[in-house]
Amino acid sequence: MADQESDMEYSSDNDYEFEDYYNSGDDCDIEQIDPKRTDPEYFVYECLNVEEVEKLLNESVEKLSTQLQITPSLAKVLLHETRWNTIEVIERYRNNASNLLVSARIKAAAPAPSIPTSAIATNQAAVPSTSSGASCSFVASVVPSSSVGPLPGPSTSSSINSSSSSSSSSSSVKSHHVVSAHHVPVGGTSCCYRTQLCPVCVTVQSTDKFHSLSCQHSFCRDCWAMHFEIQIGQGISTQIECMEQRCDVRVPEDLVLTLLNRPMLRDKYQQFTFADYVKSHPELRFCPGPNCQTIIRSQNISPKKAVCRSCKSAFCFRCGTDYHAPTDCQIIRKWLTKCADDSETANYISAHTKDCPKCHICIEKNGGCNHMQCFNCKHDFCWMCLGDWKAHGSEYYECSRYKENPNIAHESVHAQAREALKKYLHYYERWENHSKSLQLEQQTLDRLKTRINEKVMKGLGTWIDWQHLFDAATLLAKCRYTLQYTYPYAYYMESRKELFEYQQAQLEAEIENLSWKVERAETTDRGELENQMDIAEKRRTTLLKDFFPTEV
Repeated sequence: MADQESDMEYSSDNDYEFEDYYNSGDDCDIEQIDPKRTDPEYFVYECLNVEEVEKLLNESVEKLSTQLQITPSLAKVLLHETRWNTIEVIERYRNNASNLLVSARIKAAAPAPSIPTSAIATNQAAVPSTSSGASCSFVASVVPSSSVGPLPGPSTSSSINSSSSSSSSSSSVKSHHVVSAHHVPVGGTSCCYRTQLCPVCVTVQSTDKFHSLSCQHSFCRDCWAMHFEIQIGQGISTQIECMEQRCDVRVPEDLVLTLLNRPMLRDKYQQFTFADYVKSHPELRFCPGPNCQTIIRSQNISPKKAVCRSCKSAFCFRCGTDYHAPTDCQIIRKWLTKCADDSETANYISAHTKDCPKCHICIEKNGGCNHMQCFNCKHDFCWMCLGDWKAHGSEYYECSRYKENPNIAHESVHAQAREALKKYLHYYERWENHSKSLQLEQQTLDRLKTRINEKVMKGLGTWIDWQHLFDAATLLAKCRYTLQYTYPYAYYMESRKELFEYQQAQLEAEIENLSWKVERAETTDRGELENQMDIAEKRRTTLLKDFFPTEV
């Protein structure tokens, strides 16, 4: 018994030691894999709602207001003008506050010659103040861009407080504004009241019904309100300017909200201003999904893919368009513009059907794979170049490479134009082909689901047993999407083209092999399919690591 107890104790101690060894972080020297190095599409971002963005913006406003001892309204305008760069605002404000306010169109560049400087009314937004005036809140909801129309880009929004032209400030009114005084007996005594001519509606009204900006252009409140309604109706908010011709001073948000009487119009104005603030913030992007109010935030302003957690829309974070790796934002804009201009020519030249290069029977493509097999003669050929599929080989996929004429510079202008069109059609046809293949492979996936359902109902495995087929179809779509955007990149690139075309060809060859196996998944060995998936993903990752531009 003693020996057994001793053995048990020894065994227990051993188990504890082994458990402590494997669970100890100090003894285990496991290398942590950095996803930034292994995954070229790694991107850190967060999806925020409207309330969270309001809190984020208000924190920046309050921080700047405290540091510079200015009103929150002025702090918000300055941040909006400098794309929410707090450091830049502080430096420019402390170096020359007047120049910053003028460049932000918060105050006029110079007062009118006829107005004495001492008579210009002091404005809370144009002069640093320690008052803790109420911070202008942002907005409680977001209007989708589609319902607003084209919103203005980053601009300034004046935060000057509205100032009524009372008797103490009447001397600051410009000379062409008529001001008169009348004595009216009241209770046996006389009092003085002042009137002013509004240059818009040309009516004489009491001066307490007029409002002016830092430029001292004064108009009646009814004309201001009408001006605001028209501007807001056109989708303008932070770019509303003074009504005076050739005056670009921004109308303060406080004045707009004070003179707008209709609640719906006030809400619309606040929604527009909030949209402008988000658009001017470099770390914020509206989700492009329809009627989606999610806002994406990332400190890394790169052309990486962001996916909305609400509507699952995917887009490029830097430019807001469809994700387009490895092509950068400028190139994809040029390419899409060119396609919009020349696509009809390409569609006219590129037919939807082609003849079999062997038996010449008419063939229509009904799948995503470019490896075609004629139904009539069983000839295997490439849909893109109509060449023998065996001639493509596994080492170099020649079909994706455009071969330029080395003597084109010595040809006539007409020949050069024809060669330019030929080059464009080469890349456009392959770009469009992969776009259509993505749609056709979705149909293949639907057919695959139907067949798997039938197998499961017949007891030939479970959904888990066939899950690898869906993983393969998902990876195929991912690889083909990347390959589609390699053609705009290749069309415009000038250096390292030979290496890029080699990697592009390798990727395209592996994608076609994967597509062929997925479409024949029932007869494809699982191990063979998973091995092809691994090869295709490695080709895609290698190309993105070498050519995906991610610098800010």
